[in-house]
Parts: sequence; C-alpha cells; structure tokens
Amino acid sequence: MKIGLLKKAITFTLMTTMLWSCGDSKKKNTVNSTGTGVQLPSSPVGTGQTQVSAQSYSSILNQVQCRTGNYNGFQIGSRLSTVYTFHLANSNNASQTTLSGSFAPGGVGGSDVSRVYLGVGYYGDVMLVQKVTQGSQVIGYNVIISMCSMSSTSGAPYISDSRPLSNFQGSITIDDEVSCGHGMIDRANTVMVSQTDPNYSYLPAFQVNTSFTKVGCVNF
Repeated sequence: MKIGLLKKAITFTLMTTMLWSCGDSKKKNTVNSTGTGVQLPSSPVGTGQTQVSAQSYSSILNQVQCRTGNYNGFQIGSRLSTVYTFHLANSNNASQTTLSGSFAPGGVGGSDVSRVYLGVGYYGDVMLVQKVTQGSQVIGYNVIISMCSMSSTSGAPYISDSRPLSNFQGSITIDDEVSCGHGMIDRANTVMVSQTDPNYSYLPAFQVNTSFTKVGCVNF
C-alpha cells in the first residue's frame, strides 16, 4: 500500500527573503531580489525534456528556502538538484484559469512563453507554470516543479534525487495578476509518485501530495 503525505500550503511566512504581507488584502507578497533582479525563464522547456538542473532556475529557487526540520515524523531537507517538468497540451482540460487532469512528462515545446505563473508550497516547494505559444496560438502549459527532500528521521529517503518523481496529476488555478511581471498560481493540489530506490528496496513507491499557493510580485 502506498504511503501518502499531505504537504499543506497554508498562509505562512518564509523565513528568507520572501515576505508575506498580512492583514491588508491590498498588500502584495514580495520576493526581494538583488543586483539586476530575478530573470524568469523566457523560453519553453524542450519537447519531452523531463528533468532540468535546478541551477537553471537558481535566481528564483535561491530566494525560497526549504523549511528544514522535523515535521510529523519526517525530516525536511535541502532542495533536490533536479527540477521536474510536465505538460498539458491545450485541450478541454485547460481553460483560461484552470489546468487539470494527468500531465504528460517533459515539456510541450513551442516557440515562446507568453506568461509565467509562480507558486510555493508550505515546505518551500516551488511551482512554475509556462503558458507556451506558437505565434498567437496557445499550444499548452509546462509545469516545472522543484521539491524539497524528505526522509524518515532514521534517514530513509522518501523524496530524494535517488527516487525519480513521475505520474503528475492535479488541478492548478492560475491568475494573470496584471500588476506583476508574472502571473500567480492562486492554488494547486497535486499528486506525484516517488519511485523506488534500489538501495532501499523495502520502501514502496511513495505518493506525494503537495499544495501550492500564490506569492507576491517579483521585483525586477
């Protein structure tokens, strides 16, 4: 039987350069940047490209720290070195605001990204959604996931670079957020499967349930 863990996304403060504004609903959450600012990815993930180095998105990921520590008997550790990509081709499952269903592995390709949407999870997991276009036509959406590692308190890996993530499903609500240079992921509930690790054959495949919510405008 697969084990499940709900990684809840709730209103929270990331104790890093990401600041959460509370109280006044007109305030925006802010991701602070230095130097020339954060460079959001401007080109699509290649067709069928399922894994990307986290270094490719370091300007964003370095601003969101994993909330390391012991939570409900599991140890949250550092960010995985691999970023996973999935896509949903433009279909009846993709409206202007909600993407839902089973997502295929790898990027959809295309020639341009017309909009990028950003969301985070409670433990520091990060989701980017690319709206991919060919000319004026939307051909699909790439979902780029960066997860924080998770193990048992004895060190057995559950979310790890040694256990590939696959079978991505979910419902993702996006918002163009015209006041920002990027869009927001208002909310997302997702499921993936962490595959078995040959060095820990006694651990079954692990179902990873993760929720994401919006952050603030990235400063350029």
